[in-house]
Amino acid sequence: MGSSADTKEKIYWVPLESSPEALSKVMHSMGVDKATGFSDVWGLDEELLGMVAQPVRALVFLFPMTDKYVQQRKQYFEGINNNNKVSPNVWYMRQTIGNACGTMAIFHALGNNQKEIKIDGELAKFFEKVKDMTPDERAAELETTRAMAEAHKEGAVDGQTAVPEADANVLHHYVAFVNVDGDL
Repeated sequence: MGSSADTKEKIYWVPLESSPEALSKVMHSMGVDKATGFSDVWGLDEELLGMVAQPVRALVFLFPMTDKYVQQRKQYFEGINNNNKVSPNVWYMRQTIGNACGTMAIFHALGNNQKEIKIDGELAKFFEKVKDMTPDERAAELETTRAMAEAHKEGAVDGQTAVPEADANVLHHYVAFVNVDGDL
């Protein structure tokens, strides 16, 4: 007989539109000060990077997810468990909610900048509640935290593109790059 975890129904959130407005709306709905926001990066040359608001605390990147990426990601995470050294100061949570990668990138960008960015409200409560949990325990807690799901939904349903179904097969993936102890 399987455990209840074996039969648990997969949770899905509506995918986030790729826009600084959508990401910022989710973040502000969670309790982050409106002085903090996301902006587009139009290129990597000096002139275009000069247009990005400063200071930059994280880079959230959206890219096409291929079979090759999925295979390399699996190999990478196997390496984390065995070989790679990761700073104990990295704030990380596993993604167990389908199509929530945009909000997961927000969590990782903010979770690793809690000393630099003013965070209040429901997100501050969530970070406090999960601070001593493992990445898997944090993910399980997120699955049951209605306030975070509602904040995500606020940003997901308000954009320039049609809102897909929550369980849509999305072919793109968000990741967050954050400097922690000199490493990304």
